[in-house]
Amino acid sequence: MVPKRISPAVQRGLTLGAVVLSLAWQNAAAGQDDDLDLIPESVSAAQPAVSTGTAGGRNSYRFFLEDEMQVNSSRHSPLIPLPRNYAPGCSNRFTFYGKADIRILPSLNFTLVDRLNHLSSNRTDFPSGRVQNDLNEAFLSWNAFGENYLDAGRINLKSGVAIGFNPVDFFRKDAVSLRTSEDPLVLRENRLGTVMARAQSILPFGSLTLAAAPRISDRTGLVITDKSSFAFSLNRTNARPRYLAKFSSSYKGLSYDLLYYSETAKPIFGADLSRGIGEKLVVYAEWSRGKRRSLSAEALLYDARSFGVDAKPYAGYLPGDSSMRARNEAVAGFSFTESGHKRSTFVEYHYNEAGMTPSDWHNWFASGYLQRIYNYPELAPLFDKANAALWSIRDYAQRSMEPASSQQLFIRNQWQEAFTKKLDLTNLVQINPVDRSFFAQSAAKYNLSDNFILSLALYFYAGGEHSEYGSVNKWNVIKPGITWLF
Repeated sequence: MVPKRISPAVQRGLTLGAVVLSLAWQNAAAGQDDDLDLIPESVSAAQPAVSTGTAGGRNSYRFFLEDEMQVNSSRHSPLIPLPRNYAPGCSNRFTFYGKADIRILPSLNFTLVDRLNHLSSNRTDFPSGRVQNDLNEAFLSWNAFGENYLDAGRINLKSGVAIGFNPVDFFRKDAVSLRTSEDPLVLRENRLGTVMARAQSILPFGSLTLAAAPRISDRTGLVITDKSSFAFSLNRTNARPRYLAKFSSSYKGLSYDLLYYSETAKPIFGADLSRGIGEKLVVYAEWSRGKRRSLSAEALLYDARSFGVDAKPYAGYLPGDSSMRARNEAVAGFSFTESGHKRSTFVEYHYNEAGMTPSDWHNWFASGYLQRIYNYPELAPLFDKANAALWSIRDYAQRSMEPASSQQLFIRNQWQEAFTKKLDLTNLVQINPVDRSFFAQSAAKYNLSDNFILSLALYFYAGGEHSEYGSVNKWNVIKPGITWLF
Protein backbone atom coordinates (compact mmCIF):
# COMPACT_ATOMS: atom_id res chain seq x y z
CA MET A 1 0.00 0.00 0.00
CA VAL A 2 1.19 3.53 -0.76
CA PRO A 3 1.07 5.78 2.33
CA LYS A 4 -1.72 8.37 2.31
CA ARG A 5 0.72 11.25 2.72
CA ILE A 6 1.96 10.66 -0.85
CA SER A 7 0.02 12.59 -3.48
CA PRO A 8 -1.98 10.76 -6.20
CA ALA A 9 0.52 11.91 -8.85
CA VAL A 10 3.38 10.45 -6.84
CA GLN A 11 1.36 7.28 -6.34
CA ARG A 12 1.01 6.95 -10.12
CA GLY A 13 4.74 7.51 -10.44
CA LEU A 14 5.49 4.85 -7.84
CA THR A 15 3.11 2.49 -9.60
CA LEU A 16 4.94 3.12 -12.87
CA GLY A 17 8.22 2.50 -11.10
CA ALA A 18 6.87 -0.75 -9.68
CA VAL A 19 5.78 -1.82 -13.15
CA VAL A 20 9.20 -0.95 -14.55
CA LEU A 21 10.85 -2.82 -11.68
CA SER A 22 8.66 -5.81 -12.43
CA LEU A 23 9.70 -5.70 -16.09
CA ALA A 24 13.35 -5.41 -15.08
CA TRP A 25 12.99 -8.38 -12.67
CA GLN A 26 11.53 -10.49 -15.47
CA ASN A 27 14.31 -9.35 -17.78
CA ALA A 28 16.92 -10.39 -15.23
CA ALA A 29 15.22 -13.73 -14.80
CA ALA A 30 15.35 -14.23 -18.54
CA GLY A 31 19.11 -13.66 -18.47
CA GLN A 32 18.98 -10.67 -20.83
CA ASP A 33 21.34 -7.74 -20.28
CA ASP A 34 21.08 -5.59 -23.40
CA ASP A 35 22.62 -2.13 -23.09
CA LEU A 36 20.41 0.86 -23.88
CA ASP A 37 21.62 3.95 -25.67
CA LEU A 38 19.99 6.10 -23.06
CA ILE A 39 20.95 9.72 -23.31
CA PRO A 40 22.92 12.01 -25.56
CA GLU A 41 26.68 11.79 -25.57
CA SER A 42 26.04 15.01 -24.50
CA VAL A 43 16.07 26.62 -43.02
CA SER A 44 16.89 26.21 -45.95
CA ALA A 45 14.04 25.56 -48.40
CA ALA A 46 13.24 21.91 -48.99
CA GLN A 47 15.83 20.35 -51.23
CA PRO A 48 14.45 18.15 -53.99
CA ALA A 49 15.60 14.55 -53.85
CA VAL A 50 15.71 14.20 -57.62
CA SER A 51 18.86 12.46 -58.80
CA THR A 52 20.92 14.61 -61.11
CA GLY A 53 23.97 12.43 -61.61
CA THR A 54 27.54 13.26 -60.71
CA ALA A 55 28.89 16.75 -61.14
CA GLY A 56 29.76 17.42 -64.76
CA GLY A 57 29.08 13.78 -65.60
CA ARG A 58 32.31 12.72 -63.85
CA ASN A 59 33.01 10.50 -60.86
CA SER A 60 33.48 12.24 -57.53
CA TYR A 61 34.98 11.01 -54.27
CA ARG A 62 35.29 12.37 -50.76
CA PHE A 63 37.25 10.87 -47.87
CA PHE A 64 38.31 11.96 -44.42
CA LEU A 65 39.77 10.62 -41.19
CA GLU A 66 38.42 12.02 -37.96
CA ASP A 67 39.36 11.52 -34.33
CA GLU A 68 37.18 12.92 -31.56
CA MET A 69 37.45 12.57 -27.79
CA GLN A 70 34.57 13.07 -25.37
CA VAL A 71 34.92 13.92 -21.67
CA ASN A 72 31.76 13.89 -19.52
CA SER A 73 31.26 15.80 -16.27
CA SER A 74 28.74 13.87 -14.16
CA ARG A 75 25.95 15.53 -12.21
CA HIS A 76 25.98 14.89 -8.46
CA SER A 77 23.24 12.51 -7.22
CA PRO A 78 20.62 12.77 -10.00
CA LEU A 79 17.13 11.69 -9.01
CA ILE A 80 17.08 8.85 -11.56
CA PRO A 81 20.68 7.84 -12.26
CA LEU A 82 21.88 5.83 -15.20
CA PRO A 83 22.52 2.15 -14.50
CA ARG A 84 25.78 1.60 -12.65
CA ASN A 85 28.93 1.34 -14.77
CA TYR A 86 27.06 2.42 -17.88
CA ALA A 87 28.36 5.81 -19.04
CA PRO A 88 32.18 6.14 -19.26
CA GLY A 89 33.80 9.34 -18.11
CA CYS A 90 35.93 9.54 -21.25
CA SER A 91 35.53 8.00 -24.71
CA ASN A 92 37.08 8.28 -28.16
CA ARG A 93 35.77 7.86 -31.72
CA PHE A 94 38.07 7.33 -34.70
CA THR A 95 36.22 7.43 -38.04
CA PHE A 96 37.07 6.78 -41.67
CA TYR A 97 34.42 8.34 -43.92
CA GLY A 98 34.03 7.72 -47.62
CA LYS A 99 31.57 8.93 -50.21
CA ALA A 100 31.65 8.01 -53.89
CA ASP A 101 29.41 9.08 -56.77
CA ILE A 102 30.26 6.88 -59.74
CA ARG A 103 28.94 7.26 -63.25
CA ILE A 104 28.47 3.75 -64.64
CA LEU A 105 26.59 4.76 -67.80
CA PRO A 106 25.46 8.15 -69.12
CA SER A 107 22.08 7.59 -67.44
CA LEU A 108 23.14 5.31 -64.55
CA ASN A 109 24.98 6.38 -61.39
CA PHE A 110 25.98 4.64 -58.17
CA THR A 111 26.24 6.38 -54.78
CA LEU A 112 28.03 4.92 -51.76
CA VAL A 113 28.39 6.48 -48.29
CA ASP A 114 30.13 4.55 -45.52
CA ARG A 115 31.50 5.31 -42.04
CA LEU A 116 33.95 2.92 -40.34
CA ASN A 117 34.27 3.71 -36.62
CA HIS A 118 36.54 2.52 -33.84
CA LEU A 119 34.97 3.27 -30.44
CA SER A 120 36.86 3.09 -27.15
CA SER A 121 36.56 4.46 -23.62
CA ASN A 122 38.49 4.74 -20.37
CA ARG A 123 37.17 1.27 -19.55
CA THR A 124 39.08 -0.33 -22.40
CA ASP A 125 42.82 -0.51 -22.99
CA PHE A 126 44.03 0.89 -26.32
CA PRO A 127 43.85 -0.48 -28.98
CA SER A 128 40.90 -2.50 -27.63
CA GLY A 129 37.44 -1.20 -28.26
CA ARG A 130 34.59 -1.79 -30.62
CA VAL A 131 34.56 -1.54 -34.40
CA GLN A 132 31.31 -0.39 -35.98
CA ASN A 133 30.73 0.04 -39.69
CA ASP A 134 27.73 2.08 -40.85
CA LEU A 135 26.69 1.69 -44.46
CA ASN A 136 24.70 4.92 -44.68
CA GLU A 137 23.83 4.75 -48.38
CA ALA A 138 24.37 2.46 -51.35
CA PHE A 139 22.01 2.89 -54.29
CA LEU A 140 21.71 3.04 -58.07
CA SER A 141 20.12 6.03 -59.82
CA TRP A 142 18.74 5.69 -63.32
CA ASN A 143 17.59 8.62 -65.43
CA ALA A 144 14.92 6.53 -67.12
CA PHE A 145 13.81 9.18 -69.61
CA GLY A 146 13.35 12.92 -69.66
CA GLU A 147 12.91 14.24 -66.10
CA ASN A 148 12.04 10.84 -64.66
CA TYR A 149 14.33 8.96 -62.25
CA LEU A 150 14.38 5.57 -60.59
CA ASP A 151 16.53 4.79 -57.53
CA ALA A 152 17.02 1.48 -55.72
CA GLY A 153 19.13 0.50 -52.74
CA ARG A 154 19.83 1.97 -49.32
CA ILE A 155 18.75 5.63 -49.45
CA ASN A 156 18.70 8.32 -46.78
CA LEU A 157 15.38 9.83 -47.82
CA LYS A 158 14.83 13.18 -46.08
CA SER A 159 11.77 15.43 -46.09
CA GLY A 160 10.88 18.71 -44.45
CA VAL A 161 11.95 22.35 -44.33
CA ALA A 162 12.57 22.81 -40.60
CA ILE A 163 15.96 22.44 -38.88
CA GLY A 164 15.41 21.16 -35.33
CA PHE A 165 12.52 18.73 -35.87
CA ASN A 166 10.84 17.39 -39.01
CA PRO A 167 7.32 15.96 -38.53
CA VAL A 168 7.18 14.95 -42.23
CA ASP A 169 10.59 13.23 -42.23
CA PHE A 170 8.97 9.82 -41.90
CA PHE A 171 12.11 7.70 -42.46
CA ARG A 172 14.02 9.30 -39.56
CA LYS A 173 12.93 6.87 -36.84
CA ASP A 174 15.71 4.69 -35.39
CA ALA A 175 18.06 5.62 -38.25
CA VAL A 176 20.72 7.46 -36.22
CA SER A 177 23.55 5.03 -35.57
CA LEU A 178 26.12 7.16 -33.70
CA ARG A 179 25.28 10.49 -32.09
CA THR A 180 28.42 12.27 -33.22
CA SER A 181 26.67 15.58 -32.49
CA GLU A 182 23.41 16.87 -31.05
CA ASP A 183 22.97 19.18 -34.03
CA PRO A 184 19.86 17.88 -35.86
CA LEU A 185 21.38 18.82 -39.24
CA VAL A 186 24.42 16.61 -38.58
CA LEU A 187 22.28 13.72 -37.35
CA ARG A 188 20.01 14.01 -40.37
CA GLU A 189 22.91 13.70 -42.81
CA ASN A 190 24.80 10.93 -40.99
CA ARG A 191 21.96 8.51 -40.33
CA LEU A 192 21.37 5.09 -41.88
CA GLY A 193 19.41 4.95 -45.09
CA THR A 194 16.46 2.65 -45.73
CA VAL A 195 16.43 -0.10 -48.36
CA MET A 196 13.80 1.08 -50.82
CA ALA A 197 12.78 1.75 -54.39
CA ARG A 198 12.09 5.38 -55.28
CA ALA A 199 10.56 6.93 -58.39
CA GLN A 200 10.71 10.66 -59.06
CA SER A 201 9.28 12.76 -61.81
CA ILE A 202 9.53 16.49 -62.52
CA LEU A 203 6.21 17.71 -63.90
CA PRO A 204 5.21 21.08 -65.40
CA PHE A 205 3.32 21.95 -62.21
CA GLY A 206 5.64 20.37 -59.62
CA SER A 207 7.38 17.11 -58.81
CA LEU A 208 6.14 13.73 -57.58
CA THR A 209 8.07 11.23 -55.45
CA LEU A 210 6.96 7.67 -54.71
CA ALA A 211 8.93 5.39 -52.37
CA ALA A 212 8.38 1.83 -51.15
CA ALA A 213 10.49 0.16 -48.43
CA PRO A 214 9.90 -3.58 -47.83
CA ARG A 215 9.98 -5.40 -44.55
CA ILE A 216 13.23 -7.37 -44.41
CA SER A 217 13.58 -8.35 -40.75
CA ASP A 218 12.73 -7.11 -37.29
CA ARG A 219 15.00 -9.67 -35.61
CA THR A 220 18.34 -8.92 -34.03
CA GLY A 221 21.34 -11.25 -34.14
CA LEU A 222 21.35 -11.75 -37.91
CA VAL A 223 24.13 -10.91 -40.34
CA ILE A 224 21.82 -8.47 -42.12
CA THR A 225 20.79 -6.86 -38.81
CA ASP A 226 23.23 -6.44 -35.92
CA LYS A 227 25.14 -9.66 -35.45
CA SER A 228 28.59 -8.20 -36.10
CA SER A 229 30.50 -4.94 -36.46
CA PHE A 230 29.88 -5.01 -40.22
CA ALA A 231 26.17 -5.83 -40.13
CA PHE A 232 23.67 -3.62 -41.96
CA SER A 233 21.21 -2.97 -39.06
CA LEU A 234 18.25 -3.57 -41.36
CA ASN A 235 16.15 -4.48 -38.32
CA ARG A 236 16.21 -0.76 -37.56
CA THR A 237 15.45 0.62 -41.02
CA ASN A 238 13.43 -2.20 -42.62
CA ALA A 239 11.56 -3.86 -39.77
CA ARG A 240 8.17 -3.14 -41.37
CA PRO A 241 6.78 -2.19 -44.81
CA ARG A 242 6.57 1.55 -45.47
CA TYR A 243 5.30 3.66 -48.36
CA LEU A 244 5.53 7.36 -49.17
CA ALA A 245 3.96 9.65 -51.75
CA LYS A 246 5.07 13.29 -51.90
CA PHE A 247 3.97 16.09 -54.20
CA SER A 248 6.09 19.26 -54.29
CA SER A 249 5.20 22.55 -55.94
CA SER A 250 5.19 26.32 -55.53
CA TYR A 251 2.71 29.13 -56.08
CA LYS A 252 3.44 32.87 -56.00
CA GLY A 253 6.59 32.45 -53.93
CA LEU A 254 5.10 29.84 -51.61
CA SER A 255 6.83 26.44 -51.77
CA TYR A 256 5.01 23.44 -50.33
CA ASP A 257 4.98 19.65 -50.05
CA LEU A 258 1.97 17.39 -49.54
CA LEU A 259 2.78 13.92 -48.17
CA TYR A 260 1.04 10.62 -47.56
CA TYR A 261 2.86 7.95 -45.57
CA SER A 262 1.78 4.44 -44.61
CA GLU A 263 3.46 2.11 -42.13
CA THR A 264 1.92 -1.31 -41.42
CA ALA A 265 -1.38 -0.01 -42.84
CA LYS A 266 -1.37 3.08 -40.54
CA PRO A 267 -1.68 6.21 -42.70
CA ILE A 268 -0.11 9.55 -41.76
CA PHE A 269 -0.76 12.80 -43.61
CA GLY A 270 1.69 15.69 -43.66
CA ALA A 271 2.49 19.02 -45.26
CA ASP A 272 5.21 21.65 -45.15
CA LEU A 273 5.51 25.11 -46.62
CA SER A 274 8.03 27.93 -46.78
CA ARG A 275 8.04 31.46 -48.10
CA GLY A 276 10.78 34.03 -48.45
CA ILE A 277 10.06 37.58 -47.29
CA GLY A 278 12.60 39.87 -48.83
CA GLU A 279 16.15 38.61 -49.23
CA LYS A 280 16.93 37.76 -45.61
CA LEU A 281 13.82 36.28 -43.98
CA VAL A 282 12.18 32.89 -44.59
CA VAL A 283 9.11 31.68 -42.69
CA TYR A 284 8.19 27.99 -42.71
CA ALA A 285 6.00 25.36 -41.08
CA GLU A 286 5.54 21.58 -40.98
CA TRP A 287 2.69 19.37 -39.81
CA SER A 288 1.77 15.69 -39.69
CA ARG A 289 -1.12 13.72 -38.19
CA GLY A 290 -1.59 9.99 -37.72
CA LYS A 291 -2.67 7.38 -35.21
CA ARG A 292 -0.14 6.43 -32.53
CA ARG A 293 0.25 5.97 -28.78
CA SER A 294 2.01 8.41 -26.50
CA LEU A 295 5.80 8.48 -26.63
CA SER A 296 6.16 6.94 -23.16
CA ALA A 297 3.64 4.20 -23.99
CA GLU A 298 5.43 3.31 -27.22
CA ALA A 299 8.78 3.19 -25.46
CA LEU A 300 7.75 1.08 -22.47
CA LEU A 301 5.54 -1.25 -24.49
CA TYR A 302 8.46 -1.75 -26.87
CA ASP A 303 10.67 -2.64 -23.92
CA ALA A 304 7.99 -4.92 -22.52
CA ARG A 305 7.99 -6.85 -25.79
CA SER A 306 11.79 -6.96 -25.66
CA PHE A 307 11.62 -8.42 -22.16
CA GLY A 308 9.34 -11.17 -23.45
CA VAL A 309 6.28 -10.28 -21.37
CA ASP A 310 2.71 -9.47 -22.32
CA ALA A 311 2.49 -5.67 -22.57
CA LYS A 312 -1.30 -5.33 -22.29
CA PRO A 313 -1.56 -5.65 -18.48
CA TYR A 314 0.88 -2.75 -18.09
CA ALA A 315 -0.77 -0.33 -20.52
CA GLY A 316 -2.99 1.21 -17.82
CA TYR A 317 0.01 2.13 -15.67
CA LEU A 318 1.90 4.11 -18.29
CA PRO A 319 2.16 7.89 -17.79
CA GLY A 320 -0.24 9.88 -19.91
CA ASP A 321 -2.81 8.68 -22.43
CA SER A 322 -1.63 5.32 -23.78
CA SER A 323 -4.55 4.89 -26.19
CA MET A 324 -4.07 4.60 -29.94
CA ARG A 325 -5.51 7.79 -31.42
CA ALA A 326 -4.76 10.50 -33.95
CA ARG A 327 -1.98 12.80 -32.77
CA ASN A 328 -0.35 15.87 -34.31
CA GLU A 329 3.27 16.94 -34.75
CA ALA A 330 4.01 20.49 -35.87
CA VAL A 331 6.77 23.05 -36.32
CA ALA A 332 6.57 26.79 -36.94
CA GLY A 333 9.67 28.89 -37.43
CA PHE A 334 11.69 31.41 -39.37
CA SER A 335 15.27 31.95 -40.49
CA PHE A 336 17.16 35.21 -40.80
CA THR A 337 20.32 35.48 -42.89
CA GLU A 338 22.93 38.20 -42.48
CA SER A 339 24.62 37.82 -45.84
CA GLY A 340 27.31 40.38 -45.04
CA HIS A 341 28.52 38.21 -42.16
CA LYS A 342 27.67 34.76 -43.61
CA ARG A 343 25.54 34.22 -40.52
CA SER A 344 22.12 32.54 -40.27
CA THR A 345 19.76 32.19 -37.31
CA PHE A 346 16.83 29.76 -37.06
CA VAL A 347 14.08 30.03 -34.45
CA GLU A 348 11.44 27.28 -34.13
CA TYR A 349 8.57 26.15 -31.95
CA HIS A 350 8.11 22.36 -31.81
CA TYR A 351 4.89 20.59 -30.83
CA ASN A 352 4.69 16.84 -30.28
CA GLU A 353 1.26 15.74 -29.10
CA ALA A 354 2.64 12.29 -28.23
CA GLY A 355 5.44 13.79 -26.11
CA MET A 356 5.70 14.00 -22.34
CA THR A 357 3.35 16.51 -20.70
CA PRO A 358 4.20 18.25 -17.38
CA SER A 359 2.07 15.64 -15.63
CA ASP A 360 3.94 12.83 -17.37
CA TRP A 361 7.26 14.31 -16.30
CA HIS A 362 5.99 14.53 -12.71
CA ASN A 363 5.15 10.83 -12.78
CA TRP A 364 8.50 10.02 -14.39
CA PHE A 365 10.38 11.74 -11.57
CA ALA A 366 8.11 10.27 -8.91
CA SER A 367 9.21 6.84 -10.04
CA GLY A 368 12.71 7.74 -8.89
CA TYR A 369 11.56 7.90 -5.28
CA LEU A 370 11.30 4.11 -5.24
CA GLN A 371 15.00 3.63 -4.74
CA ARG A 372 15.08 6.33 -2.05
CA ILE A 373 12.27 4.63 -0.15
CA TYR A 374 13.62 1.10 -0.66
CA ASN A 375 17.34 1.78 -0.29
CA TYR A 376 18.63 -1.78 0.07
CA PRO A 377 21.99 -2.78 -1.47
CA GLU A 378 20.64 -6.12 -2.66
CA LEU A 379 18.08 -4.27 -4.81
CA ALA A 380 20.72 -2.13 -6.58
CA PRO A 381 21.00 -4.37 -9.69
CA LEU A 382 17.22 -4.40 -10.08
CA PHE A 383 16.99 -0.62 -9.72
CA ASP A 384 19.62 -0.37 -12.45
CA LYS A 385 17.25 -2.31 -14.70
CA ALA A 386 14.34 -0.11 -13.62
CA ASN A 387 16.29 3.08 -14.31
CA ALA A 388 17.29 1.75 -17.72
CA ALA A 389 13.62 1.21 -18.56
CA LEU A 390 12.71 4.70 -17.33
CA TRP A 391 15.54 6.26 -19.34
CA SER A 392 14.45 4.23 -22.36
CA ILE A 393 11.48 6.60 -22.72
CA ARG A 394 13.89 9.44 -23.42
CA ASP A 395 16.13 7.18 -25.47
CA TYR A 396 13.10 6.27 -27.61
CA ALA A 397 12.55 9.97 -28.35
CA GLN A 398 16.18 10.33 -29.43
CA ARG A 399 16.01 7.26 -31.66
CA SER A 400 12.81 8.64 -33.18
CA MET A 401 14.43 12.08 -33.65
CA GLU A 402 11.50 13.84 -31.98
CA PRO A 403 11.17 16.04 -28.87
CA ALA A 404 10.70 14.11 -25.63
CA SER A 405 8.39 16.87 -24.34
CA SER A 406 5.15 18.00 -25.92
CA GLN A 407 6.59 21.51 -26.41
CA GLN A 408 10.08 22.72 -27.25
CA LEU A 409 11.79 25.90 -28.40
CA PHE A 410 14.78 25.58 -30.71
CA ILE A 411 17.34 28.19 -31.76
CA ARG A 412 20.33 27.61 -34.02
CA ASN A 413 22.93 30.11 -35.18
CA GLN A 414 25.62 29.33 -37.76
CA TRP A 415 28.41 31.79 -38.54
CA GLN A 416 30.81 30.98 -41.34
CA GLU A 417 34.16 32.77 -41.43
CA ALA A 418 33.58 34.23 -37.97
CA PHE A 419 36.23 36.85 -37.13
CA THR A 420 38.57 35.08 -39.56
CA LYS A 421 38.07 33.14 -42.78
CA LYS A 422 39.36 29.98 -41.10
CA LEU A 423 36.82 29.83 -38.25
CA ASP A 424 33.22 28.54 -38.37
CA LEU A 425 30.93 28.69 -35.32
CA THR A 426 27.65 26.86 -34.67
CA ASN A 427 25.53 27.37 -31.55
CA LEU A 428 22.18 25.82 -30.74
CA VAL A 429 19.86 25.63 -27.77
CA GLN A 430 16.83 23.45 -27.01
CA ILE A 431 14.50 24.86 -24.33
CA ASN A 432 11.65 23.25 -22.41
CA PRO A 433 9.34 26.28 -22.04
CA VAL A 434 7.43 24.73 -19.12
CA ASP A 435 10.24 23.86 -16.70
CA ARG A 436 12.69 26.37 -18.27
CA SER A 437 15.51 23.86 -18.50
CA PHE A 438 17.70 23.82 -21.60
CA PHE A 439 20.43 22.06 -23.54
CA ALA A 440 23.07 24.14 -25.33
CA GLN A 441 25.74 23.09 -27.80
CA SER A 442 28.57 25.31 -29.01
CA ALA A 443 30.86 24.05 -31.76
CA ALA A 444 33.86 25.64 -33.44
CA LYS A 445 35.86 24.47 -36.47
CA TYR A 446 39.19 25.99 -37.38
CA ASN A 447 40.75 25.26 -40.78
CA LEU A 448 44.46 24.83 -40.22
CA SER A 449 44.81 24.21 -43.97
CA ASP A 450 42.77 22.91 -46.87
CA ASN A 451 43.13 19.40 -45.47
CA PHE A 452 43.26 19.72 -41.65
CA ILE A 453 40.44 20.94 -39.40
CA LEU A 454 40.52 21.36 -35.63
CA SER A 455 37.16 21.17 -33.84
CA LEU A 456 35.84 21.74 -30.34
CA ALA A 457 32.27 21.18 -29.11
CA LEU A 458 30.83 21.96 -25.68
CA TYR A 459 27.52 20.66 -24.33
CA PHE A 460 25.62 22.08 -21.35
CA TYR A 461 22.54 20.65 -19.59
CA ALA A 462 20.94 23.19 -17.25
CA GLY A 463 17.87 23.17 -15.03
CA GLY A 464 16.43 22.01 -11.73
CA GLU A 465 16.53 18.44 -10.44
CA HIS A 466 12.93 17.87 -11.58
CA SER A 467 13.39 19.31 -15.09
CA GLU A 468 13.93 17.66 -18.47
CA TYR A 469 17.52 18.79 -19.00
CA GLY A 470 18.48 19.33 -15.35
CA SER A 471 17.85 15.62 -14.71
CA VAL A 472 20.39 14.43 -17.30
CA ASN A 473 23.17 12.56 -15.54
CA LYS A 474 25.88 14.78 -17.00
CA TRP A 475 25.86 18.54 -16.92
CA ASN A 476 28.78 19.25 -19.24
CA VAL A 477 30.56 17.54 -22.18
CA ILE A 478 33.83 18.55 -23.89
CA LYS A 479 34.60 17.14 -27.35
CA PRO A 480 37.91 18.11 -29.04
CA GLY A 481 38.66 16.61 -32.46
CA ILE A 482 40.76 16.74 -35.60
CA THR A 483 39.80 15.94 -39.21
CA TRP A 484 42.05 15.16 -42.18
CA LEU A 485 40.47 15.52 -45.62
CA PHE A 486 42.01 13.70 -48.57
